[in-house]
Amino acid sequence: MNIETLKTLTILYVEDEKELQFEIKNNLSPFVKEIITANNGIEGLEFFKEKYESIDLIITDILMPVMDGVEMVTNIREVDYEIPVIYTTAFSSNEYLQKTINQNIDAYVTKPIDIENLLLIIDKVSLKVDNKNIKDVLVDTNKSLEEELIKKNDELLSLNEKLELKNRKLKTQLYVDDLTGLPNRNELSRDLKFAPNPLVAIIDIDAFGNINDLYGTQIGNFVLKEVANVLCSFEKEMDIRVYRVGSDEFVLLKRDFEDTCKCEESIKKIILTLNKNPLGAGDEHLDIYIDVTVGVSSQGAEKCLETADMALKKAKKNKLSFLFYSDEDDLEKEYKEDIKWTKAIKKAIESDNIVPYYQGIVDRQGNLVKHESLMRLEDNGKAFSPIYFLDIAKKVKFYSSLTKRMIEKSFKKAQEYKSPISVNLAIQDIVDNEMVNFIKTKLVEFDVARFIIFELTESENIQDYEIIHRFILIVKELGAKVAVDDFGSGYSNFSHLLGLEPDYIKIDGSLIKDIVTNKNSFIIAKTIVEFAKELKIKTIAEYVHSEEVFDILKKIGVDEFQGFHFHEPIKEI
Repeated sequence: MNIETLKTLTILYVEDEKELQFEIKNNLSPFVKEIITANNGIEGLEFFKEKYESIDLIITDILMPVMDGVEMVTNIREVDYEIPVIYTTAFSSNEYLQKTINQNIDAYVTKPIDIENLLLIIDKVSLKVDNKNIKDVLVDTNKSLEEELIKKNDELLSLNEKLELKNRKLKTQLYVDDLTGLPNRNELSRDLKFAPNPLVAIIDIDAFGNINDLYGTQIGNFVLKEVANVLCSFEKEMDIRVYRVGSDEFVLLKRDFEDTCKCEESIKKIILTLNKNPLGAGDEHLDIYIDVTVGVSSQGAEKCLETADMALKKAKKNKLSFLFYSDEDDLEKEYKEDIKWTKAIKKAIESDNIVPYYQGIVDRQGNLVKHESLMRLEDNGKAFSPIYFLDIAKKVKFYSSLTKRMIEKSFKKAQEYKSPISVNLAIQDIVDNEMVNFIKTKLVEFDVARFIIFELTESENIQDYEIIHRFILIVKELGAKVAVDDFGSGYSNFSHLLGLEPDYIKIDGSLIKDIVTNKNSFIIAKTIVEFAKELKIKTIAEYVHSEEVFDILKKIGVDEFQGFHFHEPIKEI
């Protein structure tokens, strides 16, 4: 044990148990420079913000009042990501591992605390402090040397040479992406002007924000650089140039396009390479799988970028891996489609053809336990899903009418059927006071609150959690339950969503669809289930499409299941 190193350490110790705090401070004080104590996470965070330059190490309990250790460390990491942290806890490793995941914790000490063991751990962690101090000294020294070198160079360079150097740097910044080294959107615009018959392919990494939220921006940046490398490996073969034009978007430009079939084959090859092969995240020992969507256009230099973007959006909307733009995809056609669906919605409202279809939800034994009410628009003997008309309904102010009809009809069915029925509500509904009053009135009128589960969709769009929480309290007081839909589609809002105290969470279908083959999907789904069990929240898996998926989900502890493997949506139950 290096006593001399320990004597240089200033430790922030955060513990709400006064006796334990006093005992540890007294026992550690002879060995270290200083111990600053705090009684909870908020005090600890304030001390750190005030004195972070002098604090070398943090020791903190996990479970504390006012603000727990996990939240405190998350906030501290925003100030200093590298500060060493030791957690003291009475939890088992499985319990706190979920709460401290991705926090870059240096060590854990279980209670009751063995002082000798704690000193050994502090001694080991102090190596990181030494390295950081050495690094800081080297950085300062290097900075001084660089400044001196720049000064000397400035003395040697003539005014013209300095201007030329500055111009070159500005030119590089203007036309080159800093992260990947690829040409950027400005360079693409310039190249398009000289392309005789261009073809443009926009490649978008699906749900890239989830990678940043789950693994951090460092891994996110690694993924972007790896994708850039993969795309560049096709430059010679396809005679293309690769650009990075957005946070998660790349563009391929072929200056003189001729063969559509050959181009399709090449793009399919790129998609297969990116979607099937994991990206190994260096020292993190992570295999990260991604999916990409591609929009392609050859509509001339002035329109190809805009029309490729239109093709990309349409591909995403229709869940296609790639789509070539054609004249049939133009805005005029889309406008005509909007008019067609506006008329269809109006007609359906007038003829009472906005109807609920019901999809069964089963328990672990496959027994039917409830139904989800799904909106359909019936027209000429066909039942259309909301994917065709709901966005249009919002544009033309018909959305509230559709929602009210679904609520009333679903409540009536629950009254007749006397069995639980889930009803979907968007965030737009919950922040609408008129809609909330309508829901309360109808719950009382039909006397069905005990049978109703409100599913909150589009949860990633929540801006004001207090409004949502008030709505949940209102319907729960009336006897209804609440589920959060598509859980797992946006990881940064986990803590907020769990704070709403829902009765159920529905695991997002994007995690379920490839859980058999995608290790990341399996890990995320398993972690969500473990989170939920800790908080006494039941889990429902959507899009269960096979017995194999059903078996995997049962093994990780999912409570209920929904999908075509069990039941398709039907009009009558």
